[in-house]
Amino acid sequence: WPITKGTSPDNLGKWFAPRMARISLDCSTSLPGIPLSVLSVPMENKYKCQQCLQVLRKPVQAQCGHRFCIHCFRQLTSSGPKPCEACRQEEIYEEPISILNSNEVFPDNAAGREIASLPARCLNQGCNWTGSIKQYEAQHEGRCEFERILCEACQTLILHTEKDRHNERECEARMLNCKYCKMTFNFKDIKAHDEICLKFPLQCKDCGKKKIPREKFNDHSKTCAKSSSACPFSEVGCKFMVGRNGKLSDHEHSSTMEHLHLLLPMVLSMSRVRADGAGAGEWQEDSGLGLYRAPEEGVHMVGGAAAFTQSRGLSLFSEQVSALENIVCVLNREVERCSVTLEAFAHQHRLDQEKIENLSSKVCQLERTISVRDLQLSETEQLVRELQYCTYDGIFVWKISDFSRRRQDAVAGRTPAMFSPAFYSSKYGYKMCLRLYLNGDGTGRGTHLSLFFVVMRGKCDALLKWPFSQKVTLMLLDQNNREHIIDAFRPDVTSTSFQQPISEMNIASGCPLFCPLAKLAGKSPYLRDDTIFIKAIVDLTGL
Repeated sequence: WPITKGTSPDNLGKWFAPRMARISLDCSTSLPGIPLSVLSVPMENKYKCQQCLQVLRKPVQAQCGHRFCIHCFRQLTSSGPKPCEACRQEEIYEEPISILNSNEVFPDNAAGREIASLPARCLNQGCNWTGSIKQYEAQHEGRCEFERILCEACQTLILHTEKDRHNERECEARMLNCKYCKMTFNFKDIKAHDEICLKFPLQCKDCGKKKIPREKFNDHSKTCAKSSSACPFSEVGCKFMVGRNGKLSDHEHSSTMEHLHLLLPMVLSMSRVRADGAGAGEWQEDSGLGLYRAPEEGVHMVGGAAAFTQSRGLSLFSEQVSALENIVCVLNREVERCSVTLEAFAHQHRLDQEKIENLSSKVCQLERTISVRDLQLSETEQLVRELQYCTYDGIFVWKISDFSRRRQDAVAGRTPAMFSPAFYSSKYGYKMCLRLYLNGDGTGRGTHLSLFFVVMRGKCDALLKWPFSQKVTLMLLDQNNREHIIDAFRPDVTSTSFQQPISEMNIASGCPLFCPLAKLAGKSPYLRDDTIFIKAIVDLTGL
């Protein structure tokens, strides 16, 4: 048979979408794509999310072949099926394939592994970390000591590692508890609070006693042994202060003349007012003092009645003022009580907000951890599947069940190609697999089964002879064991398909016209119970 080489499409994801169990869109991850600038190399379009236009995070593939982050796809289809905008832009829109539906999406583990191996770097200023995307998500993202976060209290950008120190010592908007009254207030209001704090310690200027709470200072002033009180004539100008143990009578006796001189201007003023209102009187000089005498006794009686009326009115006003002062005191106490209650509620609200933020942070951290665990589990499951069907003698039999359904998917373009599990020429030999197009590829599209041989990157490639040059035999088995369909070829050692792989797999090479589809129609010996068997044999001569 002549050597035939197949070619693979640029977008491997659109050609290879393995039929796996549908994912649940209730996945815990809530993160969109990874920023493009995290990559150390230019990004290929096949690794870009069609929604957020960032690097795919936990990629999924829709039935149209386009890839999305699982978070972006969940957001996009949260209100129901949506048309794929990428299909419209590429002018390949076709219903129902181009309808994004949560029931028709699959995890793209192949793309996930390729993205995980891409080189990455940290974007935070001052951080020199480099590694792979997988390491960035699992070990560095959200944990970088150079990451800057916004302080919600003072709206200042701070380093992630300095958050605790900033909150405790530096934040201008941090909340403090008064060490005297235990009330909570903002750090910038500390001086204003000290001016009104009822528990704030004061010092008596008379006796020198310290640490007297403001709420008890007035009581202390009244009982302080060294406090002084003003002379009763202080209202008219006497500045003498009488100590608590001093004798007021001695001062009054010794300062009688001084007190009279202080009273004289007031008495004269009152006399003039009375004279203007009650008629002319007479002035008499007595002992050098100017005294006023009314012209008759009736006028004196009228003046006395007026003075009594004024005195009673002043007394009533004084009582009313006292009552109002009492009311104001009660209202002040009520306002203070309400203020304390409000502060307590505000403090509790802040504590609750901090708890919510801490819990939210823990939830996000757990989501990232679960995302990493999901990726590891997916890789482990893939490895288990490979080991389950793996052979190490260069002979591999591939059982393909549900042939009718798989071929319908291929005809509809949902799954045009499928890959076999890997097999080996020996324990430490070449790693290989098969690629099958159930509706044909290239010249065999729609008429033939197309079967290709793929050389994959193995762990021991450095020890092997390159290019790969072993004879390959491909067979579609007759289940009656009569007439197998056989195709064989020797590799073209100049083809890149058989050089040492530099990616996960080389370009497939094989037979686009491997088997006419007509041979699988009716009661075909090659198709029994909706199952076919394909066998590959690698000649180990010379190895």
